[in-house]
Parts: sequence; C-alpha cells; structure tokens
Amino acid sequence: MEGSEDKPSQQGEIGTSSPIEYFRVSDGADDSSLTEDNDLTEGLLNHHEDPTADPLPSHPISMASHWIRKMGHFLGYITVLSMLIVIPATLYNSLRQRRADLAAFHSGEVMVVGTIIMSVRLVYLHLTHWYMPDVQKYVVRILWMVPLYSFQSWLSLRFHNARIYIDAIRDLYEAFVIASFVYYLMELLGGQDALVRILERKNNPSIGSHAFPIKFFIKPWKMGKEFMLQCKHGVLQYVVTKTIATILTLMFEWIGIYGEGQFSAGVAYPYMAFFLNISVMYALYCLVKLFYAINEELCSPINWKPLGKFLCIKGVVFFTWWQGVIIFYLRAHGVIADVGDWSSDEVANGLIDYAICIEMVFFAIAHSFSFSYKEYLPDRFESETSEGHTLPRTLQHPMRPQDAFWSSTVPKETLTDIQKMRRGVNVAADDASDQGSISLQEVNASLDSLSPQEDDRNIV
Repeated sequence: MEGSEDKPSQQGEIGTSSPIEYFRVSDGADDSSLTEDNDLTEGLLNHHEDPTADPLPSHPISMASHWIRKMGHFLGYITVLSMLIVIPATLYNSLRQRRADLAAFHSGEVMVVGTIIMSVRLVYLHLTHWYMPDVQKYVVRILWMVPLYSFQSWLSLRFHNARIYIDAIRDLYEAFVIASFVYYLMELLGGQDALVRILERKNNPSIGSHAFPIKFFIKPWKMGKEFMLQCKHGVLQYVVTKTIATILTLMFEWIGIYGEGQFSAGVAYPYMAFFLNISVMYALYCLVKLFYAINEELCSPINWKPLGKFLCIKGVVFFTWWQGVIIFYLRAHGVIADVGDWSSDEVANGLIDYAICIEMVFFAIAHSFSFSYKEYLPDRFESETSEGHTLPRTLQHPMRPQDAFWSSTVPKETLTDIQKMRRGVNVAADDASDQGSISLQEVNASLDSLSPQEDDRNIV
C-alpha cells in the first residue's frame, strides 16, 4: 500500500526542531504539488498572527477560497433549514393534486440537492487541507458514496424503467468503499507493516479464533501477517463478487430472466441474492474482526473516533442492502400492492429509492462529524503524539486541491491487491517480495534484525 513504508527525511520536511518532528513525510516529495502559501489553513492552525497583518489573503484564488471557507461554516445549517421548509411545502403541493409520484420526485430532488451540497463542501474542505495524502484519499472516496447513493436513487425513482442499469453504478461503488475503509484503518495506524507489528504484539488468541458456526469452516487466524491478509482478502472478495454480480445482473435483465424481487425458482434473482448475502456477510465479518482487533490502537494515543466512522460505513452499505431485501420480501408476500399506474415491483423499488434519498441526508450530516478534515491538521498531533505509535505520513504544507483530487481517484492499491490475492491468501503471502500493498514476506526477519536504535527511528 502506498505510504506503508517509513521514508527517510528529505529537504522540505517538517524540521527536527518542530514538535511534529516525528511525522513521516513522502520520499522525494515534489514541491510543485504543494501549496506555497498557507492561506487555505490560516486561522485554523494555532499560529500566532501578526496583529498588523492583513486578515484577508491578497491572491484572487486564495481570496475566493477564503470566502468559500467562511461561508461554509453556515452552508450546512442553511441547507438543512431550507430542506425543512421546502420539503413540506413540496409534499403539500403535490399531494393536493393527488400525485404521490410527484410528491416523491420533487421532495426527493430537494433532499438530493441538500445532500450533494453538504457532501461536496466536506470533500472541498479535505482537498484544501490535504496534509495526510495516504489517509485522506480514502476519506474522499468514502465521502463520495453518500451523494452518489442519493443522486442515483433519485434517478432510479424518476426513471424507474431504467432502474437496473442506474443501480449498477451504486453496486460497484459500494464494494469499492468497503475496501477503501479497510485501507483507511490501516493507514491511520501508520501503514500495513505497522499494523502487522501491532497485531503480532497482541497475546489474545481469541481475536484470531472464530465463533460458532464459522469455526467449523475457517481455521483460526494467526495474529500478524495472516490475520491482516485474511481480513483484507475477505473484503476484497466482495469487491470481485459484486463486480461479477453486477455484470450478470445486466446480462440476465437483458435476456429477461433476472426477475428482480421475485422469489421463484425460474428467475436468477433469489440465487444471486443468496450468494451476494453470503459474500457481503463475510466481508462485514472480516471488517468487524479487523475493527475489533485494532480498536484500542485507533482510540489511543490518538483518538480517531473509529466507532462513528464504522457505523457510517455499515449503515450506508449494509443497512440499505438489507432494507431492499426486506421490502422485496414484503412485495413478494402481497404486503406491497399496485398503486395507480405503478406496479407492485415499481412501488417496492420506489420505496427503496425514496428511503435512500431520506437516509442520505442524515448520513451526509453524520459524515461531517465522523470524517471531519480537522482530524488531519498537523497541530492536532503536537499534544496527542506519544512514544510507540507510528503516525500516518504527513506533509508540511497541503497539496494543491487539483493534485489532491487526482491522487484520490485511481484505486491502485485495490487493483494490485486483487491481482496478488487471486490465488488465495497463502500464495499471496509467499509471493509477497516486492514493494507494494502486500510486501510483508520479510517483515518478521526485518523486525528481528533491527537494533533498538533503528527501530526507534521508525516508531514515534
């Protein structure tokens, strides 16, 4: 994984006289990708300001960023208050015309706009405060999930005849987000190699063991490299399974045998739902195992508030999935019937989409607290850093927003790990000899060969 290796100090890194001297900084960082002035973060970091200095930045672009940031403090509140006023008025107007579909379309549209505004604002704040590139690139990928879910659900509600094809985008992205969250947790602890060292120091064998009935199918995982790779493999298998299932769904729908929401032997839906449930439950199981194993380190010495982040991911991906399964089950048993020109299938799908539009508003608000950009500002760690903890790679100056954006787009580590794990965890561990996301073959040997002085240079 990118940033999992400890890098030697380079010119332009945080100076050794700084209280943040332990931060790991990228090897050979290109100064052209860093913001030369600090107007974007001025006033947010605890620096002593010159009282005679001009409080506003002089550069036009920096001035625009300054006012956008100032307005951003009120944007969330204004958006929520506007929705509280506009949505009831929209519903009342449409229901007066006895048009429940219009009420759903228009009120859902308002909620989508509000969700996008709050989410884009939070992404913008991360991109303009890009101090931890190896961590924040995963945060931005996770944040895009909420507006994507919201907009896609409204499109499916509005153009319900094309719902299967619109949903394919969401299905692919949700698997990608789960994998991104696993990489995110690893980077918070300083990278993959640092995570392996943390797991190897744990003397609790119950963490690697499995409860009934899983213990009959999976042997206990040895703490360290094996535990980490098994958790990662469990999540990545869902990425592959979901991708294949999405392609099959489109193919089966095209030839007319998919039968979404129908629990009968003659259609593909119940079989695909069964295998997807197995895959998603195992991915969630591996995610919970990893979260439980490293929860203590995620809370101390630096409290990353992992529970809120975990609940946001679990809520968006897994709750919406089970919500859809339950609604389809109710439709199959006649609880949901035809309404006007809408068939029972279309009503069920409309309920799912409208519910997601509502829920994403609340998840957008939750993300603003759980994934705040302020967690990654350098001054936070001056008082929270302690010995024995490896910090994520941190830059002295934030990257330019455009460079930060592009660095968060291509999931190189996910594609690399899927390629390396295609033959299983054991083969991946044996073949892992090059630098990259699974470069752990020599971790144990390198740890044994490190002198105490050398080891102290890699750990805070």
